[in-house]
Amino acid sequence: MLDAISHLSGHPRDRLLKALPDLRTSDLVRGLPAACQLLDDGWHVQAVCTLCLGAKGVFTQARHWVPKSTRLCLRHGRWTDTYHTQFDVRLLPEIIQAQRDHHHLVREHGWQTVVIAMRQAADWCWRWWDSRRFHQQRDRRLKLLLPPGGGTYREDPRLIASSYPDIIALTGLLASPKLRNLPFTGRDRDFRQFITEVRARAAPGYRHEGAGVADPLVRWIEEERYYRTLPNHPFPMPNEPRTHNPETLEDLTRRLDVLLAPESDELGHCASCGTRLKDANPRMQFCSTACRSRNWRRQQHQRALRDASSRMEKRECPVCGVSWTTGTDRRHDARYCSGRCRQAAFRRRTAVEDD
Repeated sequence: MLDAISHLSGHPRDRLLKALPDLRTSDLVRGLPAACQLLDDGWHVQAVCTLCLGAKGVFTQARHWVPKSTRLCLRHGRWTDTYHTQFDVRLLPEIIQAQRDHHHLVREHGWQTVVIAMRQAADWCWRWWDSRRFHQQRDRRLKLLLPPGGGTYREDPRLIASSYPDIIALTGLLASPKLRNLPFTGRDRDFRQFITEVRARAAPGYRHEGAGVADPLVRWIEEERYYRTLPNHPFPMPNEPRTHNPETLEDLTRRLDVLLAPESDELGHCASCGTRLKDANPRMQFCSTACRSRNWRRQQHQRALRDASSRMEKRECPVCGVSWTTGTDRRHDARYCSGRCRQAAFRRRTAVEDD
């Protein structure tokens, strides 16, 4: 089969074995160079959207390589992260927006940092939900995804999809070096800002006072404060290994010189593109007017998605009967689902007038 596909497609055997995991066997992979045996670590194998396959005339299951930040098909709004039955999530635009935010976090901070930050965020959320706290939004989404009379279990893909927006929101908090450092600056204003971010993202009404040592956020702050006291981790990042082995004197001197370099004292990063700012002004947040405008448009788009998700207004196409959520999938004043249906309605009206 490998030789037949190579002959029909014109691609060499090495490239096909690298791109198509279903063609691999132990004997074939053993003879390949190390660079061709696996893709980059930031990729993994996932099931292909059945609607995408149907559009190409394929009606069997297939798998393909996708980035690790891929959870659903943005074109058709179908959850494809697991090998279970795929389902539609277009009724919940916040899940689709969470997928876009996930891609943006990977582009901004790197997939290694996002993976570790997402693991920590998921631990927080599931501990809160297991203790029946801050689960109202997740339960609302789960109720729309479950069929009438259907139940759920811990590894249910619908349960995972309904928890995805909250986890991604906290991931953005933990992946950002600036926001992650707020509880450890020693200023009450920064600590209150961090708690406000946690409340706005995934835990409305959270109170840190009197939370107890079992609270996941309290435990994380204590552990992170300890890691920051280690000599080889003065400012630990999520993608750095958690090791207690001290570095050599030369490594510590080199790290200290980098931290104390004049060009890295007060310079921040652009809040939109992440570029290092040339000015040391602490009030500067963006490197250019284009980034400031891009950030404003992104905030307006997210606000419109939240408003549309809270209203949940449905509209139906008078030609084909397809329904959509007003303000998210299409414009607020849209009457038809596509230009084809709009043209069909126009032809019907003209035919009636001619008769």
